[in-house]
Amino acid sequence: MKMRFHPALVMLFSVCLAASGPKTIEQLKSEAAAAHGGQQGKLYAELAHRMVDVASTQFARNEAEKGQATVLEILDYAAKAHDIALNTRSKMKEVEIHLRETQRHLENMKRTLVADDRPPIDAAEKKLVAFRQDLMDEMFAPKKKEHKQEEKKDEKK
Repeated sequence: MKMRFHPALVMLFSVCLAASGPKTIEQLKSEAAAAHGGQQGKLYAELAHRMVDVASTQFARNEAEKGQATVLEILDYAAKAHDIALNTRSKMKEVEIHLRETQRHLENMKRTLVADDRPPIDAAEKKLVAFRQDLMDEMFAPKKKEHKQEEKKDEKK
């Protein structure tokens, strides 16, 4: 038995998929502000990642001051994501992944810039590395009970 799809249904499905496309930065900002817990941290991290394209466009248009301001905004969103993920201990992996992608995206963007515009981007990258390391340390830190037991064993030796 052959299944046939009605062309109108296929068209309707296509339109629905297109309408549910990627969110705009403004939509992400409002969604992140309204979210709670780990989901909010994840949205702020995604927002930081998406803002790199905005900064890249500003630098390409020779609007270095706007680009630098956007990089500061990226760091602000990344810091919020970092803090929320650590405080809630939720969605840390997703936040770390988005921050890693943001760091790499900034690094690629930096290569296209003139030398005078690069130092603030370097500083932003270093902050992102520190945020990511904090998250990794927290995710893979030994549990408190295990840590205390290891300390007692070391003291006995």
